[in-house]
Amino acid sequence: MKIITIGTGRGVLLGLVALLGSAPLSWAQAQTQTAPTAVVGQMAYQNYLIPKYFHPNSAVGLISVAASLRFPANAFVPKSGQILGRLLTPVAPSPLKFEIPLPIAPTGDSADLDPDGKGNAGVQVFAAILALNLFGDSYLEQLEQGSGYLSILKDPQTGGIQQGSLLIYAPDDRQKIPTGPGADGKLFTKDDPVAPVAAGYTLIRIAPGGRVRFERSDFRMDLLEPASVESPDFSSQGILQSYNSLLELLAERYAYTELRQIDWKQVRERFLARAAAADATNDLAGYYVLLHDLARSIHDGHVSVVAPYTLKGQYIARLGKLWSGRLGATVVHLSDGPFVVNTVGRNSPAEKAEWRFGTEILSINGKTVAQHLTQIPMLGFPGTPAREEAIALSQIFSFPLGDAVEVAYRQPGETDPRKVGLTAEDCELGAVRTYPANGNHPFLYELLSEGSIGYVRWQSFDDVALNIAGWEKFLEVSAGRPAVIIDLRGNGGGLLSLMYTMASYLFPPAKAVSLRWLDAYDFDARTKSFVKSPGEADLRVCSPRPELAYTGAVIVLVNGESASAAEFFAQFLQKAGRATVIAEEGTDGAGGTKRQVVLPGRIVFTYTGGQTFFAGTREVNLEGKGVTPDVRVAITEENERKKLQGEDVVLRAAIDYLKARLPKTP
Repeated sequence: MKIITIGTGRGVLLGLVALLGSAPLSWAQAQTQTAPTAVVGQMAYQNYLIPKYFHPNSAVGLISVAASLRFPANAFVPKSGQILGRLLTPVAPSPLKFEIPLPIAPTGDSADLDPDGKGNAGVQVFAAILALNLFGDSYLEQLEQGSGYLSILKDPQTGGIQQGSLLIYAPDDRQKIPTGPGADGKLFTKDDPVAPVAAGYTLIRIAPGGRVRFERSDFRMDLLEPASVESPDFSSQGILQSYNSLLELLAERYAYTELRQIDWKQVRERFLARAAAADATNDLAGYYVLLHDLARSIHDGHVSVVAPYTLKGQYIARLGKLWSGRLGATVVHLSDGPFVVNTVGRNSPAEKAEWRFGTEILSINGKTVAQHLTQIPMLGFPGTPAREEAIALSQIFSFPLGDAVEVAYRQPGETDPRKVGLTAEDCELGAVRTYPANGNHPFLYELLSEGSIGYVRWQSFDDVALNIAGWEKFLEVSAGRPAVIIDLRGNGGGLLSLMYTMASYLFPPAKAVSLRWLDAYDFDARTKSFVKSPGEADLRVCSPRPELAYTGAVIVLVNGESASAAEFFAQFLQKAGRATVIAEEGTDGAGGTKRQVVLPGRIVFTYTGGQTFFAGTREVNLEGKGVTPDVRVAITEENERKKLQGEDVVLRAAIDYLKARLPKTP
């Protein structure tokens, strides 16, 4: 799977060559030229997320690809196979530019590209790379190597090089390299024609179709962005035109059309009149509301829309009108079925009706509670039916101000139902305790249970420097302790490369874990279909800081707000047998990998553009279902009372689970 998606999955993001340079030189001419002392290049990109993630955390350089030219690599590139350079411009705006000084003699692995079978010394082969430097040090470790863009573009099905540029270093003039593809049409296979190469550096430029030419005077290696990760920009189009462009794109490239049984023609027709009306008056605020409703109709946690605050007025006004009045009670759905009141606001209609903790709500305006919840306008973009219900439940008694509402209910200890007519007012809600407390803290850790259990939580997998620094400090503090609890409740996800890197600290070098637990499928523009990424042979990761590798018991806490990379983190550790997942509810179900489209008014529409399945199957790992907890904490009246008294019942369940299984200390 791809490690970063700028949007979820393994392998390196590759792309299109920007420039193939001047008139081609013959092989003989190229051998007589004096080689430059540095590689230069640029990357023109269209991925909307590159400035966000690469601006503070990027590294550019050359990385050895000798081991993966003919076979999938089964190991990461050591420091000896890396030559780091520097950016000459900021990451944004596109294009960014870079320079990589060349050593007199590099120290990477060599590959014998001459098929004569004589076992020659071979040549070193390098691709240029822009990667996320998660640790801020002077080389790329493990997963950092799979987090960026290269100077070559690979076939999404075979992994063979389609086009781009590679830098060759020959230790002497007795080595041979391919001068083009052989009869099989593929480069770097045994039937390639070869010729001697001069000692030192030579640049190979590979045109689409495998045509090769050589350079020894111009070492320009532009980085390439694949079409599958570009963010199409329809912002210069009119509203109606951009709407049609977006729907055409989604019909072709949305990853789970079959899974979710979406008829994109029907979706287009459903919102077409509103798009035409917004276009007629250039109503960008109305366009945002339309796109919000469209995204919500897909029921996918990765399908969403964001816009500048100035365009959200209509949407906020609509919610304000719909939810301007309340009945003043909050409701919880118990694990055994009933919907019961857990808090009542002072002087509210609910209090006047004498509702109290445990009052069971039977129907609202003649509909069952479940039916009523499906009609509530949705906040956010949840990915599972359970998550949709939980969000709707937060607004169960919100109505337009002054609306008359009939509620059937049953008081605690009674068997006969009652009915009451209430009027929605501007009133208080009861105070509901949410956990974890102090959820706005970006990264927090502490010791629990008399110092025997480490506890840590953070908000997302976005802030690379903060997360790595906090994580390493937490593991340092937790060293030698028998267990840790990782609290991902409310964690909205982010970078998969950061997620895998943080997870890798839980595996010592002797127990490195395979990344072949998922199959990733990306859209192939040539075949107009989703094709399986070839992946690597069997890349394994372990703690990048062996002294910080944590080997004790691991508990991961999740809830419905745990999404995307947070879900992958929990499921990865769960499937590897490294963690026990404990929760009251499942996670958000935001699987696959994300892509973005830029629309008029700086509106950005996000959709799921890549598929992920459990390895060797067609079973989606997360999409629409989320993580299944190993231990589910029941939602009961008893536990709800404990919450109101200030207890975190899920955390308490995790501590009790560990205490029952950890060795007793003398």
